[in-house]
Amino acid sequence: MGFIIHLLVRHFFKKRNFVDIPDGIKKRHESAVPISGGLSFGICFAIFFSCSFLLSFFNLTPYFNIQIPAEGFGSLESFPYVSFFWLLFLSLVLLMICLIDDLITLPVWVRLFAQVSCTILMIQLGDMNLINLGAIFGGNDLVLPSYFAFLFTIFCVVGITNAFNWIDGIDGFFSFQVLLALVGLIIIGRGGFTLAHLSLLAALLPYSIMNLGLLGKKFKVFIGDHGAMMIGFFLACSFIFLTQDPLNIYEQTVRPVEALWCVGLVLLNALRVIWKRFIKKLSIFSSDREHIHHYFLDQGFSNHQTLLIVCFISFSISAFGFLLFFLNTPEWLSLLIFLSILLIWSWIGKFSNQKTKIQESLQSSK
Repeated sequence: MGFIIHLLVRHFFKKRNFVDIPDGIKKRHESAVPISGGLSFGICFAIFFSCSFLLSFFNLTPYFNIQIPAEGFGSLESFPYVSFFWLLFLSLVLLMICLIDDLITLPVWVRLFAQVSCTILMIQLGDMNLINLGAIFGGNDLVLPSYFAFLFTIFCVVGITNAFNWIDGIDGFFSFQVLLALVGLIIIGRGGFTLAHLSLLAALLPYSIMNLGLLGKKFKVFIGDHGAMMIGFFLACSFIFLTQDPLNIYEQTVRPVEALWCVGLVLLNALRVIWKRFIKKLSIFSSDREHIHHYFLDQGFSNHQTLLIVCFISFSISAFGFLLFFLNTPEWLSLLIFLSILLIWSWIGKFSNQKTKIQESLQSSK
């Protein structure tokens, strides 16, 4: 079903010329590619998630030989279905607004307003709030005042939403980051492979196959900003639900700092890009080639080589974080290590940029 939906939506986008056209600078793909992946994913995910809910609600899973955990984040008793349906609805609203932006290019403030508004509605309707940050300074947990938690939640969700959009720049990399984040959510949640996870993977799989060109260039698609932002928004809220534990199930097991490692490279790339644009006095929403995949592409690596390199870096960062999780490393130390990686990352980027400038100056003087 997922492939059929993706193919139908792709045909619709292609026929109406809703495509991403290469410009030779930032967009260097060979030909115009439909940006139908995001809408296709949204439709598939809405259908699959709704079906999974009906299977669980009417206890039909034994007839399909599907096992649901007896307890934990994926169980019938603990899974926050009402909140997640609000999340699904608001994710689809954000998808549609950003889809309009993809098609006719709305002002940046419209997209940002949509992200902030959806987050506020999710806080109010979905009972989502990032209040407890854990013992990130040692000792007792850092609990934010309600008004500050409200603002911090908006900041985090909007930040991660855009961070996932910024990581989408080379075929297959975005899908890998989503998969890695989903694996991280499963690991730190200790809830097993739930129907919610299965719905997300089932909706993402057809896009990933088509995006990588495994069905041929004729059926290639891009996720678009609308798809990347919807998925980023959904994952950001999912991690908040898990770490803040609205049903008091994981009070002693899931720590907010673990979520950083699940989206490690996504955050590191976003923070570095924001800093680079800040020192250049550019808008943080401006387009450039400062992302990690652009660096390796500009160094002469092919698309496939770059994909393997950045996926390996991303996997290594998250795997190290998961190791700290299993070793029950203190939260303050885990956060310190993560920030240290950010500093090392920034130093390497600065050193590589200086080296590139020296090489360019030497070539120009010849």
